[in-house]
Amino acid sequence: MNDGGSLIVNTDSLRLDNKGIVLADTVSGEGGNIFLNIKSDLILQNRSIINARSSRTGNGGNITIDSPVIAGFENSDIIASAVRGNGGNINIKTQGLFGLQFREQLTNESDINASSKFGISGQVVLQQLDFNPVNNLVKLPSNFENTTQVKDGCRAYAEQKFIISGRGGLPQNPSNLFNGNQVLIQLFDLNSEEKISSNTSFQTNNANYDNQQKSIIEATGFIRNANGEIELVALSPTPLRTKQLSECSGAHT
Repeated sequence: MNDGGSLIVNTDSLRLDNKGIVLADTVSGEGGNIFLNIKSDLILQNRSIINARSSRTGNGGNITIDSPVIAGFENSDIIASAVRGNGGNINIKTQGLFGLQFREQLTNESDINASSKFGISGQVVLQQLDFNPVNNLVKLPSNFENTTQVKDGCRAYAEQKFIISGRGGLPQNPSNLFNGNQVLIQLFDLNSEEKISSNTSFQTNNANYDNQQKSIIEATGFIRNANGEIELVALSPTPLRTKQLSECSGAHT
């Protein structure tokens, strides 16, 4: 009578299909221990089995599974049972268990079983980690817009048109010319527009007059002002009289 050994599996993912087996059982000795540490998922399909049972006088082995996702389908089982000895213990740590259910006896479904026919049944411990699927969901606003304020759309007909005509300096249609009024986005008073246009015209005329007054003209002569100072002028109405040398004192011819 030999005891079953221990089987330790560390992997990213484990899939058993078409009667696939992870086995550490024995006939008369103690069932072996199975440790499965899986990072992603454990999938059992089509009568696959994880088995640590003892089929006669020995005790069933222990099965420990740590995997985020565990799924069993099509009569796939996890077994740590015994006949005359005690059933083993099954410890499962996961975030999601699908398809597999704990049952006192094996059935045609996918079972988790640690029973003993004549001895003491083992324990099945399921540690399902807290996982709230709504933690990563975006919270939607609870205040909805008043649909009565939404304007009803036009009914769809063949060869129909929907036109929005507004202001803002644009002509009513492409064939019209731009007007000379100032661009005003909103509706406005026509009387106030006339005042704006007249003020603009008056300011423009004054600006042109100031530009003409400030233009530089080339000097064509010079005069003496009332203070006896010489000034350059554009036109000299009266030629400046110069004294003859003979009128100056001390002048000699």
